[in-house]
Amino acid sequence: MLDIRFDDPIEARLADALTAMRADLIAFCQRLIQTPSVNGVDDEIHVANLIADEARRLGLPIQIVGEQPHRPNVIVSTADEGETGLLLLGHLDTVPPGDVARWTQPPFSGALVDGRIYGRGAIDTKGGMAAALYALAALKQHPDALPHGRAQFIGVPDEETGATGTLGIKYLFARDLLSGAGAIYAYSGSEIILGHRGVLRYRVTCTGESVHTGAAAWQERTSGANAVMGMARLLTALDALRFPRSSAPYFGDYRTVITPGTLISGGVSVNIVPDRCEAWIDVRTTPENDTPTLEAMFDGAIAEIERAHPPLTFAYERINHIPAVCSDENAPIFSVLADVIPLVRGGTVAKTVAGPANEGYLLIERGIPTACGLGPTGANAHAADEYADAESLVEAALIFSLTARRLSLR
Repeated sequence: MLDIRFDDPIEARLADALTAMRADLIAFCQRLIQTPSVNGVDDEIHVANLIADEARRLGLPIQIVGEQPHRPNVIVSTADEGETGLLLLGHLDTVPPGDVARWTQPPFSGALVDGRIYGRGAIDTKGGMAAALYALAALKQHPDALPHGRAQFIGVPDEETGATGTLGIKYLFARDLLSGAGAIYAYSGSEIILGHRGVLRYRVTCTGESVHTGAAAWQERTSGANAVMGMARLLTALDALRFPRSSAPYFGDYRTVITPGTLISGGVSVNIVPDRCEAWIDVRTTPENDTPTLEAMFDGAIAEIERAHPPLTFAYERINHIPAVCSDENAPIFSVLADVIPLVRGGTVAKTVAGPANEGYLLIERGIPTACGLGPTGANAHAADEYADAESLVEAALIFSLTARRLSLR
């Protein structure tokens, strides 16, 4: 339970309100987990409606909008009008549960065991969304908590396919439905995450020449070219590339990393030299390594293999491009968070960037300084036994509500 000494009586009342709503907040997080929203399997409308219904019960204005009615955005506000100070975001979809046998609790149970709420999406991002909604509810109970403007929460669809924001952030921004003096993407953790590494993903095709594996021409290598072996040579060459740690501010713990062959397929029969192979390459980038630099490396490796092993040829297509980004560290939201997080959770708070990318770049690019991950504590996102610490839901909601108030006072 929260035991914090506040100088501001309104902040004390926000803490009291959230403490009183603790059971409802935990139960709502469980209901979100119990409503599957696996990307590509379950439409997000069901989770959006669940959030909307809870928001209405809490007296909060809502909108449900989207390009695809079954995959909408849900917008919850403390007031129908006014400039948005703090913008809270989460994504409605989740990754699949994977091998259910590896879970100690069913992945869509929302089971509360030893202070942990288990289930797919618990910290990515259903726990954060629950905390965000109840932060707005506490603010709504105390209208004088936000003297200037309002706070909002937005739940967006289709994040887990590559964080493109096509159905979410981009759609909303194009229609003037998204703004804020500062934003928090409600994942998990207690650090001030100013940005994140970038992501490049490529689909690479190697084309060879098929021939019977028993043919004399293949034995003498006068005919045929093994596309799978050609791809293996390329993937091995890319895997050998190593990059120094970044020299960009806040990126010093990270380096650019190429992971070749995350998906691979090729060949049609065990007795035919494969004439085609396809593989995917995942690249995590730091600010020093832009797309032209990396693609020049790909081109060099490909040219060497094509020269040594004709008639192999390669082609590649860029599928995803998320830039490495970092917010302006001097933006007011970060000085507020530097005070609020230790107040609620104790200790000191570090400023850093995240290794995995997320949709934070879409906000930063649009001029909204963004904490790219903050919320309940927990573990195992994208893995078995994902969980959120139940008590940390209240802590996260308090961090969100205090940040909204202090940002409104600026």
